[in-house]
Amino acid sequence: MKITIEHFTMRSRFGEETALKMIKDAGFDGVDYSFNEGNGQAIDLSDHVKKAKAVKKILDDAGLFCSQAHAPFGLKYGVKFNMQDKQFADTVKSIEFSAVLGVKELVVHSILMPDNSDFFDYNYDFYKSLESYAKDCGVKIAVENLVNSVFWKPDRLSQFIRLLDSPVFCACVDVGHAALMGTPPEEFIAGMDKGVIKCVHIQDTDGKIDRHWIPYQGVQNWDNIIRALAEYGYCGSLDMEIVHAYDNLPDELCFPALKYTADVGKFLADKFETYKAEKI
Repeated sequence: MKITIEHFTMRSRFGEETALKMIKDAGFDGVDYSFNEGNGQAIDLSDHVKKAKAVKKILDDAGLFCSQAHAPFGLKYGVKFNMQDKQFADTVKSIEFSAVLGVKELVVHSILMPDNSDFFDYNYDFYKSLESYAKDCGVKIAVENLVNSVFWKPDRLSQFIRLLDSPVFCACVDVGHAALMGTPPEEFIAGMDKGVIKCVHIQDTDGKIDRHWIPYQGVQNWDNIIRALAEYGYCGSLDMEIVHAYDNLPDELCFPALKYTADVGKFLADKFETYKAEKI
C-alpha cells in the first residue's frame, strides 16, 4: 500500500518544488495535490494547463505520483453551474489540471445549504454538471463525508453516490469527519456500499474539533480503522490529510515532522497488509 500526503501546508511555506522534494525525502510515495491555499482560497488557475505540465515535471523529477487531488473549496450556494461563473470554472479547470497530473480521484466538496431540505437535489445538479468534464478527462469525482453535511451516516453518502448513477462518481471517506459526526470510522467504512470508496483521508481528532492531527495523537482506534479498510477491500493509497499538526512548528522542524508522519503512515500501511493477508 502506498502512502501520500496533502501538501498545501508545506507548499505555502516552502513553495511547490521544495515542498514536493521534502515530501519525497520524508518517505512518501505520492501527494494529494491541493488546488487551495492555506487560507482556503483557490490557487491561481489562469493558464492552468501550462501550470499543470510544470507541476507534473516537478512530480516526475521528485519521483512522486499524484494519487488524488482537492478541488477548490468554498463554492457557495447560488453558484451558477456554467463556465461564466468563476467558482465553477475553477472547479472544471481543476479537473483538467488533475488529468495532466495523472490524478485518479478529485475530491469535490458538496455545496452546503442555508437549509438542507433540498441538499440532495441541489448537489445532484452540481455534481452532474461536472460529469461530462470528468468523463472527458478520465478523472473520477469523489464525494466526501464533510462535517456538517447531510452525509453524516454511511447510508446517506452511499445513497447519494447511487443517485448520481455514473462510474464517474465515487466516495472519499474522511475518518476524522466520520468520528466527529457520531459514527466510529470503522463502522462508517463497513457501512458503505461495496466498491464505492476509492480514496480516504487519514487524520486524527480529539473527538471535538476537526483537528487533522497525525494518527495516534487523538482518540480514534487505528487498529479498528485499518482493519475495516482491509475488510472492505480498499484498493487506494493511505492519504495523510495532516494539515494542522505543523501549524506552530518553526520551519526547521517541518521536515522531521514530515518524516515522522511518513513513518506513521508506513506503520499503518503495514498493518493494512497484515489484515488484508488475514482476510485472504
